[in-house]
Amino acid sequence: MTKPYFVEIKGVQFRNKGAYLMLLACLQGLKAKSQPFELVLSPGPNLPYPERARHGAWQKLAFRRKGIDATGLLGKLPASLRNLFKRYGMVTERDIDLVLEASGFAYGDQWPLTFLQNTAKEVVRFGKAGKPFIFMPQAFGPFTSKASQAAMRDIINHARLIFVRDPVSLRHLQSCVDVLPEHVILTPDFTVGLSPVANAEVPSLDMPFAALIPNSKVVSKYNHANAEAMRQQYVTAFAAAADYLTVLGIQPVLVNHEGKEDAELCAEIAALSPCGLVQIEDPLAVKAFIGKAELAVSSRFHGAVNALSQGVPCIATSWSHKYHAMMSDFGMGEYCVEDLSEDTLLAALANLLEQQTELTAEVKTRATRLKQQNKLMWQRLYHSIGW
Repeated sequence: MTKPYFVEIKGVQFRNKGAYLMLLACLQGLKAKSQPFELVLSPGPNLPYPERARHGAWQKLAFRRKGIDATGLLGKLPASLRNLFKRYGMVTERDIDLVLEASGFAYGDQWPLTFLQNTAKEVVRFGKAGKPFIFMPQAFGPFTSKASQAAMRDIINHARLIFVRDPVSLRHLQSCVDVLPEHVILTPDFTVGLSPVANAEVPSLDMPFAALIPNSKVVSKYNHANAEAMRQQYVTAFAAAADYLTVLGIQPVLVNHEGKEDAELCAEIAALSPCGLVQIEDPLAVKAFIGKAELAVSSRFHGAVNALSQGVPCIATSWSHKYHAMMSDFGMGEYCVEDLSEDTLLAALANLLEQQTELTAEVKTRATRLKQQNKLMWQRLYHSIGW
């Protein structure tokens, strides 16, 4: 019997629609080849067993707690024990043949250093074992400390491929090494080619609508010292945009692109300005709904990608360098609102509506080009792993 090819996809989850879309994009790319493979996912609060089981995923046997990482040691268990674990659907690091890291944005000074260092050790182990560890298109950096630069340097030197989503992230990686190797490649977001799939969750609206997609992380008290004031300003800006659209005969519809925290933010906006509310679990159905909109206003990265990849003009409210780069990929860089307020958002909306026809045509052209770049990325990946 042929040994199955175990592929672990890291950094994905089912709660955040963007992370779910990246999982689906990885699976779509892998299934495009005739090479059979087995999916491996690590258990976690946002990767519950029932949903992992629906994807037929094996469970990664791992242990990481703060500075302790015993994952590599578990891979050194005797073959008899590892085979016993397989009876219960569990595999160790040693069993995995390929890792696709699809976090989106998880490596930089704003994230715990231990996470970066543990990942670096894992990448080094895979590199020394001759197994490919590939970073799918994502944002990186900055790396300002010697410790973070050293960890990222290990990743750069031992990863099989690192696809970088934007030029700013590329410069952050450059700060860690003297010369970037050829396997560090600038490549746009790779979910643009996912086809939307409508289902019974997708409502039919009887008038033109705009998709408003908030992001609770933008105003979270865990990320900002002045979160309360920021939240009020954020809610007021979105409500003003909803009022503006309503006057123009465009129905504002709030789209929950994640979960409980985003739902609470949607409710606060709706309390100031009557809006429709859509909560769809299937990420491809969410994409299908957004694709029907006249325009979108999104604080969620993949909410914006869902719109733009289908030719829907979008305003993005930014909290990271990754937003402006992505918007520029679609020819919409000037519609990335860096300093969100009622005035800046309304000004961007007025400008977009005035240029809507031209912008729609440009976005569709750019989307086609980006999808072609995604195909080239997968060809590079297949070649690097011998598929």
